[in-house]
Amino acid sequence: SCGSRASPSHHLVEMMRLPLLLGALSLGMALPAASFSPSGAAVTNGLRPAVAGPGATAFRRAALRPRTCNNLPTAFGGGGGGGGGGGGVGLRGGGGGGGGGDDDGDKSGIMGYWTKYLELLEEKPFVTRMATGLIIGLFGDMLSQAMAGSKVVEMDIKRMVIFSCWGGFGFTPIAYKWYNLIEATIPVTAPGRALWKMAMDQVLFPPAITALTFMTLTVVEGLFSGFEVSLAKGLRGSGVAMKSISELLQDGADKVKETLKPTLITNYKVWPLVQVLNFAVVPVKLQVLFVNIVAVWWNFVLSMTQHS
Repeated sequence: SCGSRASPSHHLVEMMRLPLLLGALSLGMALPAASFSPSGAAVTNGLRPAVAGPGATAFRRAALRPRTCNNLPTAFGGGGGGGGGGGGVGLRGGGGGGGGGDDDGDKSGIMGYWTKYLELLEEKPFVTRMATGLIIGLFGDMLSQAMAGSKVVEMDIKRMVIFSCWGGFGFTPIAYKWYNLIEATIPVTAPGRALWKMAMDQVLFPPAITALTFMTLTVVEGLFSGFEVSLAKGLRGSGVAMKSISELLQDGADKVKETLKPTLITNYKVWPLVQVLNFAVVPVKLQVLFVNIVAVWWNFVLSMTQHS
């Protein structure tokens, strides 16, 4: 197990800054996706009014392109025009004031990929979110195994597949429905709406989804405990006898009882602040993405805890 090589608590201390850095990065990427009216006022939830007629599809795609208003720069460039302004976040910092620019600048480099991703969110929202959750779950478990001292060729591929599948096909669909429910439940006119949404989320969601995560991973890993897969040794038998479903469910319940409280304590040190930013600034359609990016760190925590 991971715990035999390195203590999870040792890594958790040094990783506490990571979620805020990831959140800042994802927030910077999400801001350009919010649409703005000609006057510079943000349109609610980053959505444009519906447009009818033959030009509707082109209008919607144009609305997805990262843009600036008078008081909000894009994430990767400072002020100036479309050609890349002065200053900005590291990926495209520096440079003089850009010119007027044109649409071609949106189609290349990082911002081109970002624009395409936003189009996929619009065209295939559910599938795109699940694929994102799967990839981020994979990175989270790889980080966990690397921090525990495993080389790439020694990493447990079966464990990575199970954990990433839970991220893509388990957590992400649930979170997608949950954030839409929060959005529909808290009135738009409620004072301090972001705080109310954070409170609803953090009181109800973490205990339920964390318990479900540990239960699901324990049962599924138990069902596939008869073999191991790694690049170094390939596919081979593990010599572990598979338990019955009732025994695996009991193991899952024991795991939840053992790990839920300390995991929630770690959760409440970080996620309330992350969620206030999420609900206050990030458009609804990008909130699951924002959470998934910060969850690279959180998946590391869960994976370390599950396999300690």
